[in-house]
Amino acid sequence: MLLTVTSRSLQHVKRDKRPLEPIEVPDFVAEHLGLKGLNVHVPLLKGMAVKDLERMRDRADRARCPILVLVEERVLDFAQAPAECIARVERLGLAASKLGAPSVAVEIASIPSTPEGFDSVAANVKRSLAALDRYDTHLLIRPGAGSAGEPQRIADLIKKIGGFRIGSMPTFAQAASTKDPVDALRRLAPYAQAIEASVKAFGKSGKHEAWDIAAMFGAISAVGYGNTVCIDYSAKTDPVGNIEAARDMLALLIEPEEVEDEEEAAEAEVEEA
Repeated sequence: MLLTVTSRSLQHVKRDKRPLEPIEVPDFVAEHLGLKGLNVHVPLLKGMAVKDLERMRDRADRARCPILVLVEERVLDFAQAPAECIARVERLGLAASKLGAPSVAVEIASIPSTPEGFDSVAANVKRSLAALDRYDTHLLIRPGAGSAGEPQRIADLIKKIGGFRIGSMPTFAQAASTKDPVDALRRLAPYAQAIEASVKAFGKSGKHEAWDIAAMFGAISAVGYGNTVCIDYSAKTDPVGNIEAARDMLALLIEPEEVEDEEEAAEAEVEEA
């Protein structure tokens, strides 16, 4: 698995007493956090022209921190405003192509329970995929609220739409809001092309109090998930410290033997010195 981070995680990070500029984000992720990729949330790109997106892509490539997913924060209502949603997905696809991102992630307002409503939403989402074809971009569905957050309903929608350009992007935070977070992740991980490892603050003991990260990671591992895991921390308090704590915990879960070997080697060097 590849361990990455969201641009939203860095919104409260300061460098020389000022917020990070968007163009600086890939270098900061690679150099200061040691992570290998970036999911960019749309608000980071506010005011950017096409040439600015291309500059950011080039900067990310040079930093060896590619942009992997463009994340839309607006909820799209494919049931009530399909034309608007399809047009928005097309614009997101264009932006993603300029950033070099292979995927766009969106949250759907609702997935109706009636066969007619369900089929209508599936058809409208499928129409938006046609717009993404020209950009060679995938569409990932992030679980939302209400019916749009029910794992089985999302899985059924993805199967109904069909094709290789549609998938899911589960999040630990949304899974934690369900009755059975482990089951929610197990149902969606087989369709996932990216998973958002949402985190909150870590305690002084190093424990993550909000939800059991190890159990959630175990759920996606159990079904053979092997794509990117993206750290998402959106609070103001100690963003770098909490991102680093999440990074270290997840790195140990991803490659336990490798991390332990590195720690033992470091301890040996200290003893020799």
